[in-house]
Amino acid sequence: MSQSAQSATARSQLERLGTLTDVVYAVALVLIVQWLPMPEESHAEGAVWLLELFEEYASNMIAVLIGLVFVIMYWLRSNTLLSALDRTDPAHTAFSIASVFCLLLLLYVVRISNEVAGPSRRAGESVAVAMIGVAAGLAWWWARRKRLVREGITKEETLGVQIQAFAEPLAALVTLPFAYVGELAWNLAWLAYLPIAAVLKRRASNEE
Repeated sequence: MSQSAQSATARSQLERLGTLTDVVYAVALVLIVQWLPMPEESHAEGAVWLLELFEEYASNMIAVLIGLVFVIMYWLRSNTLLSALDRTDPAHTAFSIASVFCLLLLLYVVRISNEVAGPSRRAGESVAVAMIGVAAGLAWWWARRKRLVREGITKEETLGVQIQAFAEPLAALVTLPFAYVGELAWNLAWLAYLPIAAVLKRRASNEE
């Protein structure tokens, strides 16, 4: 197969990867909608008011909101990472699919958050977020190593993608021990993302 034919095939595979990713995110949205309570689950007698049903299952509504935020956030990041590429290869595709699978694992942890101990839930979310980021970071590292990045992408764009790929998993690992301290300490630990991103940006700028 000629080099031009191989490039065309690799670009087609990138489009298929993007389609698969979008489908998985769409399925994730459907799963989140299924978390909404059904009227027959209510303990109220007679006809149930919708707002009363949501109030009765407020914890479910919080999980729905958190799951929606995660899906939107990670879809935007996935779109940024894929749009920076010209083509893909089997290894990059595998890392990308692993990242999407870890997102579904994160949604599972969010879904059962009310049924497990607090430290376990927080640690589970930290680990899942770290796994998502590690897989996405490896995909980006491999793409740069194999020159799968599209031509014309600016240094600023490359730097932004690199920070997105690596800052989040590092911050998630920082939060992991705080998951066993308490809710407030764990939430505050996520602020470590800011100095980590700043350090990565400074280091990348120095390497250039």
